[in-house]
Amino acid sequence: MIPVILITGFLGSGKTTLLNHLLRDPGMADSAVIINEFGDVAIDHLLVESAIENTVVLQSGCICCTVRGDLVDTLDDLCAKVARGELPPFSRIAIETTGLADPAALVRAFLTERTLVTRFALRAVVTTVDAVNGAGQLDAFAEARHQAALADILVLTKSDLAAPAAVTDLTNRLKAINPGAALLPVVQGAIAPDDLFARVPDTPSRAGGDVLAWLNSGAFASEEGSPRSAHDDGIRAFAVTLDRPVTREALRGWLRSVLSLRGADLLRMKGIVALRGEAAPMVVHAVQAVLHPPVQLSAWPSDDHTTRIVFITRNVEAEALRNSLEVLASRSAA
Repeated sequence: MIPVILITGFLGSGKTTLLNHLLRDPGMADSAVIINEFGDVAIDHLLVESAIENTVVLQSGCICCTVRGDLVDTLDDLCAKVARGELPPFSRIAIETTGLADPAALVRAFLTERTLVTRFALRAVVTTVDAVNGAGQLDAFAEARHQAALADILVLTKSDLAAPAAVTDLTNRLKAINPGAALLPVVQGAIAPDDLFARVPDTPSRAGGDVLAWLNSGAFASEEGSPRSAHDDGIRAFAVTLDRPVTREALRGWLRSVLSLRGADLLRMKGIVALRGEAAPMVVHAVQAVLHPPVQLSAWPSDDHTTRIVFITRNVEAEALRNSLEVLASRSAA
């Protein structure tokens, strides 16, 4: 499985500057870079070494191409060229979206497109936010809010050009929208790949991984303390806990109901769920109406065996989700 890094962010927020800086690092030499053809700025042409049918090999050794049609076709083409020996093999893919993209569509593609699911694993969503113009963009554009809400890493750019008070206010606002994301201020895109990618814990698997770091439930307010936002489309981030285990069947039914009824407004959900009669918990993860395949861990990651689920929602009340979980637990007990 080839890991994929999705780099998104609003127009002029510094996506390409960040990407150019990353590509100059020797640690990115075995990477493929895919840029949407409507991107703000092209990759630095001084880095280009040779061109092969709409694909260029950069001096750093990276492969770079543009999305001229469907993303699946672009990835198939890249893999075919590597198989024919026309391009060097790669071990990581970075995809830069347009400034107006809602990254949820690309996330869904990597979870539902059969040809992608078997070969690629979406490792992280990195969102750049302009410290000078970011607040206004969050006010005016739903795409900017969704880019922030879906991020695993929020990269705050141009913080050296903004007033300190404005940077503090924007930082607090981003933490309210997405408290679970790592937030990194950078100047001129200057950050090493290892420093950037190390901020994203591995997605939990049966073999383990840092599940608690991935969940990061401590960063989220409880459902009672979840703040309402007057500016962010009703986006709220909160954690719900449940001290009773549930059956697999009840959990499956709850996930199906929540995703079918409110999936469009469930921007992100991550959780660890105690199963009735079983020694190890189930990990659940969804982006809007698309559910990652649930994974049962080999053991609990700590002595706390409480069900913990964190949500980033749009116009969905925490109390409603809490009540639905209580019903779930009651049915399991019965």
